[in-house]
Amino acid sequence: MHTMSVNNIQKAEQISGAVKKKEQPAFVKSVARALEIINFVVKSPKSPSFTVIQEALDIPKSSLSYLLQELVQQKYLQFDSDMKVYYPGIQLITIGATCLSNSNLSDELYRGIKKLGEELGETTHAVILEDRFAVFIAKYRGATEVSAITNIGYKLAAHSTASGKMLLSSLDKEELDRRLGKVQLEKYTEFTNTNYEDLKKELVEIRKNGYATDNQENVPGGFCVAAPVYDKTGKMIATVSVSVLVAKINDEYFQLLIQRVKAAAKDISTRLGKV
Repeated sequence: MHTMSVNNIQKAEQISGAVKKKEQPAFVKSVARALEIINFVVKSPKSPSFTVIQEALDIPKSSLSYLLQELVQQKYLQFDSDMKVYYPGIQLITIGATCLSNSNLSDELYRGIKKLGEELGETTHAVILEDRFAVFIAKYRGATEVSAITNIGYKLAAHSTASGKMLLSSLDKEELDRRLGKVQLEKYTEFTNTNYEDLKKELVEIRKNGYATDNQENVPGGFCVAAPVYDKTGKMIATVSVSVLVAKINDEYFQLLIQRVKAAAKDISTRLGKV
């Protein structure tokens, strides 16, 4: 009797374990689908109907119906009974507003460059523009140190840095002329461009490409890629950049740097409220 009881208990535990294993993926799948629905509704150019959501996400109608009811009940979505469409609910809007109000520029910038530096194993910076100077407000030291920046708050003439040029590209012609038109541009290395007319042409290309580079323009042997960070109004307020040894640059690595730096800058911008 005792042996049979033990066997029965073991069988019951095995059955229970098997049930839990089957339940967990279903639960996870439901959560994933709910998040997918929220993401689709938020990003849709116009409020979608049940049919539009179902066809776009290919979720079984019965499952979708249940999930939408739950999301509406929890106020993550709202349903317009006249138009038969769904749009973001008050709970979702409140969470978004809370996230934005808790987003601190310096914290977001540092977290962003730290993540970027860890991914690439390189030194990264966050930079703002002050008149005609690039001001380095955050730094993550990578495995290879390729940077002229010795302390936070360090300034370099903007025309000589990738970040500075990226930020200068956001200025209109009149403002650019006011800041740079009547000054002698500093020359840090033999590669620093000190011709204002050439610089303006380069800024046009930078604005079009959405990233900037400097090739040994302030540090011999150093290469830098920078991308813009925007606030919720769409104003460029900072940049993130990565500095590497110029000897490491080839077409493949260059494209990787552009991709990662632009992605990091976009992520920070999104966290600051730019949609």
